[in-house]
Amino acid sequence: MPRYGTIVVIKRNGTDGIVFPLTSTSCLFGRKSECDIRMRLPWVSNEHCRIEVNENKEAVLTNLSSVNPTQLNGACFEQPVPLKHG
Repeated sequence: MPRYGTIVVIKRNGTDGIVFPLTSTSCLFGRKSECDIRMRLPWVSNEHCRIEVNENKEAVLTNLSSVNPTQLNGACFEQPVPLKHG
């Protein structure tokens, strides 16, 4: 099974939490049971956002929720955003 990277949950105190291996080119986040990473929080939509690894091996974050917009580094975004390590 190929590995495209890891997703590290950052705890409220700033330390690393759970680590999820990214073993597919697409990872769906949300409340639905079909999501790859499921978050049962009231401000998370059924299908909240997706990380996709493109043909250039870049991880790109896409917001899927109009009700609860995804934030990256505290800012909302409308267009898909390339992710950087760190």
